[in-house]
Amino acid sequence: MKKRIKPILISVIILLSIVGAGIYMYNKITEPNLGPQTTKLYQRGFRLLEEQIGIYIKEHYSGIEKIEFSPIYVTGDDGSSMIDAYVRPTIYDKHGNQATLGTKIKRFTPSSYGLVADMILDYDGFGKEVIELMDSEDNYIDVSSEKHLPDEARLTSAIRTDDNIKLLVEDGQLKGVVKNEKGSPEAQIIYNVELEKGE
Repeated sequence: MKKRIKPILISVIILLSIVGAGIYMYNKITEPNLGPQTTKLYQRGFRLLEEQIGIYIKEHYSGIEKIEFSPIYVTGDDGSSMIDAYVRPTIYDKHGNQATLGTKIKRFTPSSYGLVADMILDYDGFGKEVIELMDSEDNYIDVSSEKHLPDEARLTSAIRTDDNIKLLVEDGQLKGVVKNEKGSPEAQIIYNVELEKGE
């Protein structure tokens, strides 16, 4: 009896080791390693950026049912300063179609939304979070202490977003989505501050 228990016990230990190693590798491949303080900074900053983008689309386009954001995709070498991050909003029209901004349309690939082009995330000399969003005039607005998007950081124009939505409509991915001041006041905005490794 003891001779049978020992091989079974060894098999169970090996199996658990393999499963544990698999989970560790999956997490290493899919989850960025930014550390808790930097993760919090990215989540706060991107939540404000998502609010800025979502409100602009909701207020300037009719025919939209919902705007849903991707996770925050982190690219680059963890543990170095060469980290980039971006999000992509998906627009759902009132005809059941959906299309994601920042993805390839035929031969054209519009840019995503994230660091450098849309905002700055950093720490000041005292270790305090710095979050700055770019406004419609290409000026950076300090939103470091804000929980929600302040009026001065609201977009009045967004050429890159307008061009991307126009291409999606022309390509037939969205129907009935029109730029006008009526907007889509009933449209739902779904934010996402989960961090994942990106492309």
